[in-house]
Amino acid sequence: MQRELMGLNYTIDCRACGAHTEYRTTIGRSSSLAAAHLVDHIDTECAIRCPVCRARLNNSRADFLAQVCIELKA
Repeated sequence: MQRELMGLNYTIDCRACGAHTEYRTTIGRSSSLAAAHLVDHIDTECAIRCPVCRARLNNSRADFLAQVCIELKA
């Protein structure tokens, strides 16, 4: 049985340093629910940081959504 895969793409546009970073990964179809949950629930207690300057991206949900774009592709 072949496992169905989906793509999870996200980009970071850091306000602090201006860096534009793109990530692409492949996930299993069963993981797609977890990936979709990322967009709905953004944890602001644990820091998510810019990979270039290490500035915190998730001070608030609005701040995170302004800097990070998450896209789920079939």
